[in-house]
Amino acid sequence: MSVPSPFPAQADLKKPVCVFCGSSPGNQPLYTNASAAVGQALAKANIPLVYGGGRRGIMGVVSQACLQAGGYVHGIVPQALTERASEHTPAPGTSSGSQSKEGQGEDVLGDGFGGTLTTDVVGSMHERKLKMARLSQGGFIVLPGGYGTFEEALEMITWNQLGIHRLPILILNIGNFYTHLYNQFLSSVEAGFIAQSNLSLLKLVNLEGGESANADESQAGDWGKAALKALDEWDLAEGTGYSLNWDLKERRAGGDESTLEAESSLVKAPESIFTTLRYTSPRNIPTLPIRQDSLPLMDLHFERLKEAFEYFTQRDGQERWGVWPGEDVIWQSLQKALEVKERAGAGDYRVRIVIHPGGKVDVQCPDAPKDAGPFAFLPSASRSAIRRPVVFDQEITDISLESSDQIDLRLHKTTNREMYDEAYARGQTIVPSNIHPEVILHDGINILETTTSNIAIKCSNSDEWITPKLNKNQPFLNGVMRRYLVAKGIIQEGEVTIDMIRKVKSENGRLIGFNGLRGVWEGEIL
Repeated sequence: MSVPSPFPAQADLKKPVCVFCGSSPGNQPLYTNASAAVGQALAKANIPLVYGGGRRGIMGVVSQACLQAGGYVHGIVPQALTERASEHTPAPGTSSGSQSKEGQGEDVLGDGFGGTLTTDVVGSMHERKLKMARLSQGGFIVLPGGYGTFEEALEMITWNQLGIHRLPILILNIGNFYTHLYNQFLSSVEAGFIAQSNLSLLKLVNLEGGESANADESQAGDWGKAALKALDEWDLAEGTGYSLNWDLKERRAGGDESTLEAESSLVKAPESIFTTLRYTSPRNIPTLPIRQDSLPLMDLHFERLKEAFEYFTQRDGQERWGVWPGEDVIWQSLQKALEVKERAGAGDYRVRIVIHPGGKVDVQCPDAPKDAGPFAFLPSASRSAIRRPVVFDQEITDISLESSDQIDLRLHKTTNREMYDEAYARGQTIVPSNIHPEVILHDGINILETTTSNIAIKCSNSDEWITPKLNKNQPFLNGVMRRYLVAKGIIQEGEVTIDMIRKVKSENGRLIGFNGLRGVWEGEIL
């Protein structure tokens, strides 16, 4: 499931961190001063802050400090806790023109900040917590607070234990505020309710001087550095907690029924499977009969179709998918459709072979796009003058929150293309209307694919083309051209990150895409 990110992909940000904290300021200056240090530290480390959207108490202090340091802040507040924003205290990016009225004390979130603030108004407390958790792939920091803070922190610890996520959860023991809570955890271990190893599902963060330093107002500024250090050092040992397979509804624990129902409806069984290839009349002369070797990589198209058909037949049952029609039947259908076209004159076609449930084969042969260019089997030796524009998707593709059904739609080419169509639509909003971009799908760090192609990069100081490595944490379509190029040793599998692509752009490296329609094409990173 794609997670809408309020943070700009081009800002070179790290994974967002959620801060749970009180909507009241507490009765000691240490609480607010230490919290301000945390907000400043996150901004300086280029870590976006996700929080409950409050403008008062610790919530207001930590968000204001982050903004004043030039950081990115996104608040999520339930509708019931909002009031209409006044002219003097606007809430930039707020989805309803409202702002939070949660908490006690003065409104400390002023207008004079240098960062970027957005606010999302949601329908319920459950939806608030769900969105906070889904956005915060960098982990969670817990500052002093009351019942709500305790509840949020304990649920995220429980999610770590259950394997819903495996993220840093740092409880900052400012003023020794959380010593008693941690002692309760120790008592639960002693009483046999918590396994000793599961204490590592969270980390109680103290300053180097221990209890005396924790309570020292003069060291309040050290808490930001302590939080960043704990994030860097976080290590959750394998085998801690449970290894469970959560289905879609369970993995959205905490969402209300309407939210769960709406999200579940996004997951569909494949309507059909297909592959796309290219046919161009040899020498621009109508040629009959159509020969199989006149279509590029036909054997790999058969291979991929059969893989997908057998997978979904095993998953959904033969009653739905029927019997594999076989390569001969598919080829006869393809040959017949193309020969009808050839009899009408030479042409250049985008050929789509579709296999519907029941094993029915359908072949469609519309004209190839005018900008498709000649089909290229290999990258050009030097940068091509004809390039396709490439942009980053504005939303994060969070594989950890996707159901197995949704991942299946990534691994196999099906007519359920909504997630790619939506990414393309988002990409079009950030380029001029006459540009049709390839949109790079990513998880916030690693690259997956574009909306139509696999990709590879080559740095300016390297002779190797590197394509993202396919694994269970990075599922994407292993396209026909990707299979061909990897098998030939023309491209190598490896890690490809957002930062690497930015480096390719800044250092005049190259990015190529490849699919069954265009072959290899040159990309221009925008």
